[in-house]
Amino acid sequence: MDYSAASAYTYAKMSAMLSRLFVGEGAMPLFEAKSLAGLWDIVFKTPVPQLPESLLANKIETEAVNRFISQYEKILDIFSSPDPFLKALIKRFDVENLKLISASLSLNEMEMPCIVDLKQYAELDYSAWPDIKKITANSRFTWYDKVPLADERVEMDIRLDLEEIQFLWKTVHKISDSSRNVLVEYFQKLFSVRNMLWALRLKVYYKMQNEDIVKKLFYVSKEPSPEDPICRYAYEVLSRETDNYDAWKNWRFASFLNFYEDGNIWKIDPVWIEQKFRFGEAGRARKIFHENPMTYASLVMFFILKQQEVDCIRAATEALRLNATKADAMFASGVQFEEM
Repeated sequence: MDYSAASAYTYAKMSAMLSRLFVGEGAMPLFEAKSLAGLWDIVFKTPVPQLPESLLANKIETEAVNRFISQYEKILDIFSSPDPFLKALIKRFDVENLKLISASLSLNEMEMPCIVDLKQYAELDYSAWPDIKKITANSRFTWYDKVPLADERVEMDIRLDLEEIQFLWKTVHKISDSSRNVLVEYFQKLFSVRNMLWALRLKVYYKMQNEDIVKKLFYVSKEPSPEDPICRYAYEVLSRETDNYDAWKNWRFASFLNFYEDGNIWKIDPVWIEQKFRFGEAGRARKIFHENPMTYASLVMFFILKQQEVDCIRAATEALRLNATKADAMFASGVQFEEM
């Protein structure tokens, strides 16, 4: 279909699908499941596979991702020429697949790991397993031409994430319809917050010095700097003492801080802040979806919401597998956030 007809058709189709998504308040039924079999029934409404609990947990997560990708690919196929950014979003799974393949090969595993099938949208040649050089040939990742040693894999994974962010940032600026500015603003905020949370983790959990943290920041210009479009939030946390509440009272995200009581020992909690950001993400994505009907923004927000749904299904699965509490599972997935 041409752009106008495809946009109208997909918007109606996605609107109907969003009404049934397990995100936000709609995810609550996931956490009511008493067993993995019960969770399968809630999510898929098909006969439960006859598998041991451990394998059923993996099956739920795998099928949730496959359903998400299949639905999104069918929407892309409606367009005679999908915008490059719409295809760039799905290529994120090429990055995750490459990480899995690299980890398996570094452990000398003989079978290819379970990867996400991107069909015609795959950038990597998965048929070349186990030759990683051939897998990455003719892709953005030709530099990833050997199996890394165990102590090299983390750094290479970080490089993959950096290149993916830079690829998305470059591509979102080339969106060809009226929603480009909306999406640039959305992803600038998203990447900036993730960068800030990454800096906080390095500062709090790994006790890194500021100059070392800067070297590990994500950036979309030539190098990390306070002027980089996605680095400003991260630089703002570097000079603040992590155990001094007064140092954070005027921070732009002060309302996201973990609870403080005068006279008690306090330390900033990156997990608390991250979960508070996650709480309400579904509402923000839905708002953008409905405020920009029949544009690329609505398709992108559909992708974002479906990704959140997969995260909620994974959280519910892990909670059942590990016998975690319902409250902990909902907190981990950003579905429920209660102030202390």
